[in-house]
Amino acid sequence: MSRCLIAKGVYLHTNQYISMKKLLSLVLFCLFAYATWANNGDTTVVKAFVDSVVVTNPSTGNNPYNAWVQFPAGKQYHKALIYMTFECPDNMDCAEWDYLDAISIQHTGGVGGPLLNWEIARFITPYGLYWTKGSGWKHGWYYDITDFATLLHDSIEVRYNHSGYEANTKGWKINISFVFIEGTPVRPVEKISQPWAGGFKYDDSIDIKFLTPKTYTYTGQTKEARLKIMQTGHGAGASDGCSEFCAKTRTVKYDGNTVNQRLLWRECGFNSLFPQAGTWLYDRGNWCPGASVSYDNIDFHNVAAGTTHDFDIDMEAVTAGDHGNQAVTAYMIEYGQPAFGNDVSLEAILAPSKEYEYNRINPICSNPVVVIRNNGTNAMTSAKITYGVPGGTKAVYNWNGNLAFLQTDTVALTTPLNWGPNSNVFEVEVNNPNGGTDEYAENNKGASVYDTPPVYPESRLIVKLSTNKAGSETYYKLRNLTNGTTVLDKNNLAAQTNYRDTVDLYMGNCYSFEVYDDGPTPSGLTDLNKDGLYWWANTGDGTGSVSLNRPGLIVPFKTFNPDFGTKFIYQFTVGFSLDVKNINQDFSEVSVFPNPSDGVFKLNYDHIGEHASVEVYNITGTKVYENKLGTSGLLDINLSAMPKGLYVLKLMSAGVTKNTFKLVLQ
Repeated sequence: MSRCLIAKGVYLHTNQYISMKKLLSLVLFCLFAYATWANNGDTTVVKAFVDSVVVTNPSTGNNPYNAWVQFPAGKQYHKALIYMTFECPDNMDCAEWDYLDAISIQHTGGVGGPLLNWEIARFITPYGLYWTKGSGWKHGWYYDITDFATLLHDSIEVRYNHSGYEANTKGWKINISFVFIEGTPVRPVEKISQPWAGGFKYDDSIDIKFLTPKTYTYTGQTKEARLKIMQTGHGAGASDGCSEFCAKTRTVKYDGNTVNQRLLWRECGFNSLFPQAGTWLYDRGNWCPGASVSYDNIDFHNVAAGTTHDFDIDMEAVTAGDHGNQAVTAYMIEYGQPAFGNDVSLEAILAPSKEYEYNRINPICSNPVVVIRNNGTNAMTSAKITYGVPGGTKAVYNWNGNLAFLQTDTVALTTPLNWGPNSNVFEVEVNNPNGGTDEYAENNKGASVYDTPPVYPESRLIVKLSTNKAGSETYYKLRNLTNGTTVLDKNNLAAQTNYRDTVDLYMGNCYSFEVYDDGPTPSGLTDLNKDGLYWWANTGDGTGSVSLNRPGLIVPFKTFNPDFGTKFIYQFTVGFSLDVKNINQDFSEVSVFPNPSDGVFKLNYDHIGEHASVEVYNITGTKVYENKLGTSGLLDINLSAMPKGLYVLKLMSAGVTKNTFKLVLQ
């Protein structure tokens, strides 16, 4: 029987059981999220933090929040996850800075039990200046913690540590749930050790010897092993930006031989949480503001039980000086004999999906995208994927490839579906690995909830794009995904130039409009691309704009926020049997930028109801600006004649406040 256990607040022991059967339903009604982890096994959700407000402790830089949580006893899990959401607190605005936060297992076995203090998940908080209490902003993230599932039984103290030094008059409202899918583990965990944990100053001094070599003797049951590393760079030296803003290579050695090398660097301009305030789109040392931090899993197969081995982590050398810090948490996971020879699993549904982390590629009107994994020790060369909407005719995709044990593949399925509003649920099943019987069918099925794709109501479309001063960074495409043709492919754009393309579309077809800003930066400007058509921290590039338009109408059909980072992808259909007037009647896409501003704020809005308006008030409650709004557009709000300070912007629809934003006039 599936159920939810709730431990609400700090040091509370309240448990509530809710009977449900599948994770899709369980997540919808228990986590209030949209699941792609809809496995068939019985599922337990344990809520550790419910609407908990976290703020910083500026005096120490760390503020731990602890909760004693009652986990099930005597259970065996096939998969374990953490699902976390962030919102603005009910009585304060969201916090403003990017800080390193962590979820850890503190004590096991109840009060007085052994102290572990093991970090199992890491998160970088977003720049939250744009979001205020009552704005309705929310985002969420998943973590796969299957390797730690054996630790989570009975009474456990879970800690959420919120770091940072900003004033504690702002914060975050968090919800953290543990999701356990019962069943046979792919390989049973025999032992967990923690060879490295903490931070060190990344320079040429003795501090780098924090990463000293370790020697391990496998247990008598060990057949497989994994070195599990989570590492991020923080702080920036004046000379080269290390560790936060420099890319350095890490090398892992096993018995003196290099088994893994990777550049500790991550692109942030395609972050699912956008736009943010601050420098959110800068690439960084393996972390991005408003994103979870992933583990690097280095697997060792068919190891000999009882043997002794040397493990070492080396960082690329740096010159003398201040280079910030590296934060490292690493585990040695030892496993027993893998359970299956032939087993394929559905790991994720990327599209269609309403998951926060996949919003950059959703909604879709084209081919679904899923992730499959080989959980069998035999190399997997074929599998069958069946998919569609409930009650409809299911399509079949015959996958072919070559996946070793535990390898994954992201698969774009070939048959597009009609993503109409009749179901809004997408189902997938994967089976027949290597043309035979799947030895573990409990991980074959999944489902996702999706939004209906936008509908363009007529066959002629006008694409308008105005470049900023860095025109060579930008290029765009319009592709017909139904017949596989490219309608527009514009590159080598000039600076500060207006481009207008009128194209004829096929009714009933699916299109993808894609705008990129990762081209070469022209000489004389800041060497920074992947910053959209406008970004407050690079005003030297100026401002550009992009929109989709209907012939004969002044107001664009769709105006895109120019602060999009690396790129954006917008899929839409033409003339399906959907009533376009009924789609997104309220303010579904709204942003205000730059914020702070020295006078002119730009309001980007899309798809609102009738009788809409914008109002701006000063801190005394006096209205200082108002204007009527169309269905979508980009509006300049000029407050340059107003005194510097804080203002509140309200978006109204039929006399009702729909959104509020805090404006900073500096």
